[in-house]
Amino acid sequence: MAVKAGYLLLAGGGAVVLWSGVKGHRWTETVRDLVANGKLPSTSTLPILTSSTAYGYGSPATPTPDVAGGTAAKNMAIGRMLAAPYGWSTGDEWSSLVALWNQESGWSNTARNPSSGAYGIPQALPATKMSVLALPPVNSATAQIAWGLNYIKQRYGDPIAAEAHERANDWY
Repeated sequence: MAVKAGYLLLAGGGAVVLWSGVKGHRWTETVRDLVANGKLPSTSTLPILTSSTAYGYGSPATPTPDVAGGTAAKNMAIGRMLAAPYGWSTGDEWSSLVALWNQESGWSNTARNPSSGAYGIPQALPATKMSVLALPPVNSATAQIAWGLNYIKQRYGDPIAAEAHERANDWY
């Protein structure tokens, strides 16, 4: 599948990272171009396949959905990867996060609570708290999980406390 090659902009923890996924475009040059003329350099159309091994499945030759997500298992694999820097990808923290988001959304990046309007894997309310990439039409599991992990860290400290709050109050 040919897609328009592009750029990934991540923000979190007071830092912004810009990464160019285009061969020959260094991120420093991309930032310089962005500052100089307010736009990103043009990119070419490149064939891009995402490897299932990036999510811990299959072989590199097996194409899978991109970071927008897919099945609960693939979304959980993305979640484990993103939880690792918090120290939550194993043990009780991981078990609590899995239980919490199983209860909230079943790890579905398109889950919507019909009564409250909460949306996505972490069930953000309002959904617009998350980035535009987390919302339709993209529904990025990566963006939703990144937002949800930060929310848990800021509000509860860790998934164990968030899940305990969920069990006691039926919300977190």
